[in-house]
Amino acid sequence: MFDDWIGKKIGMPLTRENLESWQLEHLKSTVELAVSHSPWYKQHLQGADFDDFEEFSDLPFMLPEDVKEAGEEMVCVPARDISRIVTLNTSGTTGRPKRVFFTEEDQELTVDFFHYGMMNMIDETDRLLILMQGERPGSVGDLLKRGVERMGAEVLCLGEITERLSFNTIFDTIYDRGITSIVGIPEQMRALMKYSTVMNIRTVLLSAEYVPQSLVADLHKAWHTEVFEHYGMTEMGLGCAMSCSTHRGYHVREADLYIEIIDPDNGYLQEDGKWGEIVFTTLTRKGMPFIRYRTGDEGRWLTDECPCGSIIKRLDKVKNRKIYKAEDV
Repeated sequence: MFDDWIGKKIGMPLTRENLESWQLEHLKSTVELAVSHSPWYKQHLQGADFDDFEEFSDLPFMLPEDVKEAGEEMVCVPARDISRIVTLNTSGTTGRPKRVFFTEEDQELTVDFFHYGMMNMIDETDRLLILMQGERPGSVGDLLKRGVERMGAEVLCLGEITERLSFNTIFDTIYDRGITSIVGIPEQMRALMKYSTVMNIRTVLLSAEYVPQSLVADLHKAWHTEVFEHYGMTEMGLGCAMSCSTHRGYHVREADLYIEIIDPDNGYLQEDGKWGEIVFTTLTRKGMPFIRYRTGDEGRWLTDECPCGSIIKRLDKVKNRKIYKAEDV
């Protein structure tokens, strides 16, 4: 599904050469947009010039602390064009929270990703239950619901499991509505599984947190369900990469995000296959581009060919979240 989707987005036959040429072109246009419209980027990327990916990797990094201190100065569109602002409070720290700004078109990119990504695990005959935040327009549950509805499937978003959303309510919904697939947060799904080991759920997507392999195995054993995994973060636009039916890594939305793996100690690019820190640059976002943003997440590129046949690059399961604390940078 990703190959068809990304091929349409780049508007040419999908080969690595064509895709990487498209990425390089959009890296240049993203940097040009940022320098032309953002006071912070104008200073941060002063004199930025590159003709290939290696030269691009010489550009300075963007850090979580930068977003805290100067997030509004990174916005590249008039305030009237911003449709959603997400505030991220870092637990255990003081000072400003991170604020991430999106236009309606930026959020449409995520809806589109969810639409095609979810086609890996459900179809129009399924009934999907989303156990993630979805009450606000533009929240992750809302965007996911909009994406899945485009394929004709029935979708119900109840939100995260809290004291107001009991296990009994969830299970009543599952049985009454004939739910066949669930999207949820890993540890909440573990609690749900322990509450009832008898479920007729065909597929499950785990997202928003590190996914322990033991949980994947336990869900498969308890519910006889196929478990998919997603990696992403709000700064990425809420979506980055998802497993396919072979469950061997996460295919990246390469027409929207350019991913680098760096040595966290010296900042140099790692060879494919080696573990390092995930750094990303947005390729299609207009409201608030991110350029060489250090996520603090530890990952690596998988170098073998995916059995599904896709040419889209795959990240291995993210090993650790947050190699460093933002306040230590």
